[in-house]
Amino acid sequence: MTKIKDKPKSDRPREKFIKNGPESLSKSDLLAIILGNGIKGKNVQELASNIIKKYGGKLLDVTVEELTTINGIGTAKALQIVSAISLFKRLYDEVNQKDIVIKNHKDVLSLTYDLRDKKKEYLVCLYINARHTLIKKEIISIGTLNKSLIHPREVFNPGINLNASSIIVVHNHPSGNPEPSPEDENVMKRLIKAGELIGIPMLDFIIVGDKDYYSFYEKIMNIEKTEAYGDYASDGIQLNLFDLFENKKIYSSINTDNINNNKDYNKIYNNIHAEIGFANILIKPNNSSGYFRLHNRRYLGNKYKLLGFIEDIVSEKCGTIESFCDIFAGTGVVGERFNRHEIKIISNDILFSNYICLKAFLGMNTIKTDISEKIDYLNNLNAEEDNYFSLNFGNTYFSSANARKIGVIREEIDKIAFNEDEKNILLCSLIYAADKAANTVGHYDAFRKKMDMLQHLKLLTPYINFSHNDNNEIYKSDANILIRNISCDVLYIDPPYNSRQYSDAYHLLENLAEWKKPKVEGIAKKMDRSHIKSLYCLKNAGLAFEDLIFNADCKHILVSYNNTKESKDGRSNARINDDKIIQTLENKGSVEIFERKFKAFSTGKSFDTGNIERIFYCKVK
Repeated sequence: MTKIKDKPKSDRPREKFIKNGPESLSKSDLLAIILGNGIKGKNVQELASNIIKKYGGKLLDVTVEELTTINGIGTAKALQIVSAISLFKRLYDEVNQKDIVIKNHKDVLSLTYDLRDKKKEYLVCLYINARHTLIKKEIISIGTLNKSLIHPREVFNPGINLNASSIIVVHNHPSGNPEPSPEDENVMKRLIKAGELIGIPMLDFIIVGDKDYYSFYEKIMNIEKTEAYGDYASDGIQLNLFDLFENKKIYSSINTDNINNNKDYNKIYNNIHAEIGFANILIKPNNSSGYFRLHNRRYLGNKYKLLGFIEDIVSEKCGTIESFCDIFAGTGVVGERFNRHEIKIISNDILFSNYICLKAFLGMNTIKTDISEKIDYLNNLNAEEDNYFSLNFGNTYFSSANARKIGVIREEIDKIAFNEDEKNILLCSLIYAADKAANTVGHYDAFRKKMDMLQHLKLLTPYINFSHNDNNEIYKSDANILIRNISCDVLYIDPPYNSRQYSDAYHLLENLAEWKKPKVEGIAKKMDRSHIKSLYCLKNAGLAFEDLIFNADCKHILVSYNNTKESKDGRSNARINDDKIIQTLENKGSVEIFERKFKAFSTGKSFDTGNIERIFYCKVK
């Protein structure tokens, strides 16, 4: 045996690495460096060569037990090798999977293309975070798929450890035919139920053949392969397989025959949605014509594009939660994101125009009449004479015709609403329609001089998931008063950042919602708003924040407060500085800060591309 020290330096693994880099080394040489030294009768290169020859490409999956069967490899050396491989695999996964976004079946198939050629049946799970980014792809089983062999714990344990928000299961058929077997359906049903209980819903179950695929999500959603790809999340709405199969009667009746019958698609889909509690006229979620969703509104400080960022922080730091309070809710998109069967949402906003929309989307669990018929009726009203709304806001914030129509519809809503819940839905529809038809840049501090971007006023039907609203609580209150009367697992705080009052920006919608027909003054036609001014826009905002945090009864606090830079207009500067936020939160518990760049919603021209949204997280003592 030639000892390493007796070889020329140019042939020694370490010296070659130092001189020429890792690319100049063979796999045996690289493994030799990890091993460090050989054994009696074999130098380290020979020992490494024996390992490479024995395992070859399977070395990445070798175990400590397997390595210790080789003469000269004890537990210590085996641990060195397996640890190095595990480190490599983990780093490789993090680098290569962090930007993989899974929107639809096409993205799933591109990640599991290798399953087409497998000679055995594989069950693979894709674990996904709140932004629909792949966390990890993992093989769960190899062999015949059988519900007695595939236990939900094998599927969901990695998801729990990874803080996954959802999973997609992929299974191959070596026969080449992707049509689901009875065992496929049995396993799928079992996993769907387990996912709902655990809180990690299954978005799809896909079967891969040699040339085709079968997606249960697409079949139930009636998405034809000739259409555009059906995204798992669209316009803020995500339906998982549990949602689609929630009706037990339909759930047990679905099989390959009726899934492949186009007439049954619509019947199944409509019946399911009637049970789940979506809006009364039912349409496919990927066809939103005639409907609007909670986030379809221009609003200062809207967090819609940051929902994944916020949900990831909650998932990582807060674990399983049972209640979530959005105490400065605004449009309510953050609370809606966490609105599930198992989580109570407490949503609050001081503006009445926001409160009624929060009640409509998050505060009701049923509606007794077909609201779409009343919306059609309101859209067809004649509006030829001037009224309070057109006299004050016509030919400024709205065209004269739209302003007359808004005034007539607002009067009629009070007459035709069956009850308070129905009135909230109709008012919410009017507010969203008015916002789309407004001659503004997204707020009502001022109107545009030119009326060249107007559209005809049209009320739409709100797309509401009533089935998740059973335990929710909706308030119209001063946050500092409400905080003394509620408790929650997670408190999310997104107060105004500067001195610009939301009651100034949305005075017109507030007037429309309350319909007290007050006197309005000035060019901007503003009513008296003294009763809805926020403390967080004033000089003593820091004291108000201290009081809020001190009285918070919760386990976790998330504070959204961006890095408003020094502005020539002092009204735009932040009212609470970072030191004050951190000091106040540290009195309550331990603090971490998360940052993410984003393009903020601006109500005018903005040349600031360096916006950073910060979330201050506090784990309460």
